[in-house]
Amino acid sequence: MTWLTIVFVFIILLGAVNLSYQVYKITELDARCRGLKHPKFWGIFSIGGNSGSGGLLLYLIGRRKYPITMNEEERQIIESRKKKAGVGLAFIAVGAVFMVITIVSIQGNI
Repeated sequence: MTWLTIVFVFIILLGAVNLSYQVYKITELDARCRGLKHPKFWGIFSIGGNSGSGGLLLYLIGRRKYPITMNEEERQIIESRKKKAGVGLAFIAVGAVFMVITIVSIQGNI
């Protein structure tokens, strides 16, 4: 049963990495469309931070001053990345639920 727990941990990590990458790419594209300098920095800044979402929150507050000019292709890219981020969240949620079930069943067998 411990190998099953390891599998679920990797599923959770896969979802977390996917989610972080998609947030990075969405933020980078948004910063580029708003004309901010160094959009890659803003992408990295958005996934970092002490509380996990602190960088994203600061980016969202700071970007309000800059109007967005986005064409239809860029909107479709962002929508696609939002769906991929949702898949990452689903991996995290499903992996966590099944990992908890596995751990509880292991504890029940002891």
